[in-house]
Amino acid sequence: MTRASTGRAVGLALAAATVVLAAGVLRVGGWLGPGGLSLGDGAWFVSFLVFPVVGALLVWHRPGLAIGWVYLAIGLAQTTGGALEVLAGHHLAAGRADAAAWASLLGNVGLGTAWTLASTLALLLFPVALPPRWRRSLLVGSGVGYVVMLTGYALASGPVDTDLGLTSPLAVEAAGSWPRRLGDLAAVGLLGVTLAALVLLVLTWRRSWGTERTRLLWLAFGAVVALLAAVVALVLVPWAPDWVGGVVEAVGIAAVPVATGVGVLRSGLFDIAAVLDLTIVYAVLTGIVLATYFATLALATGLLGADAGRAASLLASATVAVLLAPVKAWLHRVVERSLYGDRAQPYQVLADLAARLERTTAVEDLIATVTETVRSALRLPFVDVLLGSAGDLPPQGAVALPLVAHGRHEGVLVVGRRPGQAAFSPAEVQLLQDLALQVAGEVRVARLAEDLQESRERLVRAREDERLRVRRDLHDGIGPTLAAAALQVDALRERWVSDDPRVDALLDKVRTEIEESVQGVRDVVDGLRPPALDDLGLVGVVREHVHALAASGLEVDLRCPPTLEVGSAAVEVAAYRIVTEALTNVVRHARAGTCLVQLQIRDGWLLIEVQDDGVGLTDAASGVGLVSMRERAAELGGTLVTGARPGGGTTVAARIPIGGGQG
Repeated sequence: MTRASTGRAVGLALAAATVVLAAGVLRVGGWLGPGGLSLGDGAWFVSFLVFPVVGALLVWHRPGLAIGWVYLAIGLAQTTGGALEVLAGHHLAAGRADAAAWASLLGNVGLGTAWTLASTLALLLFPVALPPRWRRSLLVGSGVGYVVMLTGYALASGPVDTDLGLTSPLAVEAAGSWPRRLGDLAAVGLLGVTLAALVLLVLTWRRSWGTERTRLLWLAFGAVVALLAAVVALVLVPWAPDWVGGVVEAVGIAAVPVATGVGVLRSGLFDIAAVLDLTIVYAVLTGIVLATYFATLALATGLLGADAGRAASLLASATVAVLLAPVKAWLHRVVERSLYGDRAQPYQVLADLAARLERTTAVEDLIATVTETVRSALRLPFVDVLLGSAGDLPPQGAVALPLVAHGRHEGVLVVGRRPGQAAFSPAEVQLLQDLALQVAGEVRVARLAEDLQESRERLVRAREDERLRVRRDLHDGIGPTLAAAALQVDALRERWVSDDPRVDALLDKVRTEIEESVQGVRDVVDGLRPPALDDLGLVGVVREHVHALAASGLEVDLRCPPTLEVGSAAVEVAAYRIVTEALTNVVRHARAGTCLVQLQIRDGWLLIEVQDDGVGLTDAASGVGLVSMRERAAELGGTLVTGARPGGGTTVAARIPIGGGQG
């Protein structure tokens, strides 16, 4: 037999034993019989049988979840406590006071155990991702509080059971009232643990999605029903027979385990969010109506006198009628926003998305912004943007809306329905279609911007590569050819002696024109690309420039790998121009004593940083040079930022993509 099968068998055995024990309690206790349990007490007792039944189902289907075993323990402890209470009554009737006292004490232990498990452990072990540290601390706190509470009540000198008037056999008379006070304090501490667990569940619900969120909604539904039943029972106590309050309270007790079982096993049974929305609205509205009615009735009776009963009743009814509609509308908006987000405010959702997309340029960032914004704004379990042709079918429970901009299909917006929600409402469908239209336009713009930037980068890189090729052709082809022609003219002059003076003048003119052409070629070559880059490389030319600045009194610390290679003529030129321009600004405007220059390659980016300890960024340093540096970085798809350096001075930081990963 497997471990899961063994667990299922044990769970069913515990549930069966609990039900049999409960049946014995009801039979022996004389439910509805003379001196036995009343209908209200019997219903209250039977309601706890829901815990072991639900626990058995949970253990059968989800044996690894602790909540099922907790529910089984609650039912067993409750029925055991009830059985011992019945046994105490029989012992007392037979004149066995000592046995009755022990049975009553152990019965109270069982009932206290059931209460502690239901109010603390069942919440802390609910199958959602509570913060582990807090969960652990609260579990320890509940265990300590449970032991202290039972110990304090067991040692208290007062009666254990007020109905039977029995005193605990472990009572310490010499301790006075301290044991009971200690037990009361521990009980208050356990209530604090319950409140803390509820707060953790609410916080977890706010950040949860999917199945976990649905389970918490089911738990909230059960809690709201239990709270509503308690309020109704409290209101009906003065007006209805005694059994009505007990029956209504029993419904409230059974609501939480039933809701938990459905939430864990059949969370998608129906749209629990819609049901919870209506339940909360009408539960709170009922409480407000009752409170307003009775408060107005009491106030009117006090002002008009006791004889104005009908007038006071009419005034109270009129007050409720006037306040009912606006309060209901406000309450519905609050609850719906917590469950469905801002779906009732479609223009707000569209405006928020537009505001966030204004700060987004890259397609990847745009997708992340859209998914996060739409998911949080509408409380959806799943949102994704799929670009290109939508060949795959959307996941089960999701709806795919096409992204079409200017007649071009850009992709699909995939949104998942909330668990239990059969379909989106017409208003939600319209909002999602508007969002898809907005997203399609933004995707189109982002793609065009990326295509434009890529084209610009290709043009710049092609331009620099072409300049490098032309420079080499001029340097290695036309330059040497012209130099050879000049030597040939010199050789002709030495070998040919002419009596015509015009020949010598013509040869001098040709020699001069060749020298001017050579110099012109050199100027063109130097203008196309700094010659030192070919001779020394980027690191070498930067180091030479740093050494040249020593004469100005500026101490420069250059930090870069000696083997740094960017592999792109365009990136080399841009990096060289950025570094030299930044250092020129430091010398001319910063009045700095030291400067740090760093170059490194990380994750396919060339990172450049120039820091000085000068007077900071001035208007003179923010002119054409800074604009030129930004443009050189931007035209290659990079960025350049400047800012104040901590402790004084300026930092110029540039990032230029090189397309590879090195260093």
